[in-house]
Amino acid sequence: MFRRQLKYLRRLLLMALIVVMALLSSAPFYIYDRFNQEVPVARLSFTKTADFNHIVQIQQGDFCNNSQFTILGDQFQLDAGFVKWKGLGVLLGFEPRYRLDRLSGRYSDLNAQNSLESISHNLAPDVLFDFFDEAAPQGKQGWLVDTRYGSSVYLAIDPSFQYQVFATEDGLIARSEPVQAFKRENGELQIDITQGCGGSPSTLETLSKSLNSLLLTALK
Repeated sequence: MFRRQLKYLRRLLLMALIVVMALLSSAPFYIYDRFNQEVPVARLSFTKTADFNHIVQIQQGDFCNNSQFTILGDQFQLDAGFVKWKGLGVLLGFEPRYRLDRLSGRYSDLNAQNSLESISHNLAPDVLFDFFDEAAPQGKQGWLVDTRYGSSVYLAIDPSFQYQVFATEDGLIARSEPVQAFKRENGELQIDITQGCGGSPSTLETLSKSLNSLLLTALK
């Protein structure tokens, strides 16, 4: 009787270990979001605080939360990493993935770029086991990976405009549009909402990220 219980316990522990390892290995996969054609990946708006100094509000992911950074320069630059699959990955239906990596300011004038201060901000989330290791050579291939590569987009900063960045099969692109002015109707402030938050993440994605965060916290 005891041996049978021990046998079931071993099987249960093995299954639990397999589930944990699957969630850990899938966490970095979900850090890279899928893209197909043009997918909005970030929205940015700027407030000028001094010459070559701006506060940027950036939304990414589900577009529900803002992050705020200071950048220096008269242009902004957004960098992302991309992964494309091949062979078995394509047959299994894997879609190309991207991850936003860095936000920085830059100067349109080369002399200013070489002499004035600049700041860069890391946008990449912390992952315990990242099989998209940043130390791996760009363009590196594998039995599933066709190529890993980076893409950047930059535009001049105008606080009267807001900017939307898209991931495409060729990399990042950006478009600008005037900041929506507030309207008053019958003495009340009216705000048009043109795009809400993104959809809810899948259960596997939620579990993967939660387990990744828990282990990162435990190991610190």
